Amino acid sequence: MGFIAEISAAGSDNQWRQALRRELDRVRKDFALYPPAGANPHDTFESAALTVREVAAHCLPLGIALVMHLYPLCALQCAPLPAMSIAGFKRRLLMNAITDRKLVVANGGSERANGAHQSMSVALDGDGLKVTGTFEYVSLASVADVVLFSATLADGRTAFCAAGMRGDSVRIGEPKFTGSMQFSDTRSITFVDHRVARGQYLVATDAPGARCIFDYQRCWFHLLLGEAYLSRIAQLRRSWQLPGSVEQQMALNEVACLREYALRLLDDCRPRGSVDRLSRVTATMKLRVSALAQAGSRTLMDLAAKRGADAASLRSDASELGYMKLQPTSDDRILRTLL
Repeated sequence: MGFIAEISAAGSDNQWRQALRRELDRVRKDFALYPPAGANPHDTFESAALTVREVAAHCLPLGIALVMHLYPLCALQCAPLPAMSIAGFKRRLLMNAITDRKLVVANGGSERANGAHQSMSVALDGDGLKVTGTFEYVSLASVADVVLFSATLADGRTAFCAAGMRGDSVRIGEPKFTGSMQFSDTRSITFVDHRVARGQYLVATDAPGARCIFDYQRCWFHLLLGEAYLSRIAQLRRSWQLPGSVEQQMALNEVACLREYALRLLDDCRPRGSVDRLSRVTATMKLRVSALAQAGSRTLMDLAAKRGADAASLRSDASELGYMKLQPTSDDRILRTLL
């Protein structure tokens, strides 16, 4: 709550960034902002989920922003890559650099309800890549040290990049949201002839391999995003003394079973193995948590109509819960795959 008060009182964008950096430093002291080295997927998830739950319970937008930082790192650490491969070697270098230097990671590759980000212009530049283009919605954009994204090369191959955020070739836009959602620090990031150096990108040699990487990352996102919203829903029910229901308890039990199954599938992933079943489980889990969030939002809006003194706070809390159905992969897109 001190962070919310401090950042709300910021008189300039620089003060805003400094307040957010201080809060991330406070979170780092008490919780894990990086996957524990050498942990299996189950333990990696539990570590990241604890951080997400504790933060999201009191500030959902910041919790969502931390999901955007944590999920690609969890996926990167736990992806079943051959230890002696080039990809495995580059992964170790990148993870060591991020954890040793305590870097803040942003993710520029998210799919949106209104479509994917515009195409990036990516070209080979000596032993590096030169990138031009804009990612419209990036959480923690103003404080990130590294942004992770994927882009398509001229020959059709996919490059997975970890680009530094320093220099005149990086431009950060204004906040995308107002109200409480501004605490996610979601902004656009534009690269103009920005160079990604050798060792900071990996080129997938085949389309199925790239698709597998995308799907594996999305599974981690759905798992951790669900933890953020479930924690906030539970906190709001306590704070506003909202009644429970048999349907809600049944849904929570279903989500718990899906989570347990998904973690078992994560632990069983093998190099070059399919993640289709895991993707279906985590997408279904995302839908179930989203349904709980929408129900909670409606309950809060109904309560706002009856309690004038608290109406503004209730509507703000309801609005935050409503965002989950739009977050990648949007509920509509998931449902279309089921029809």
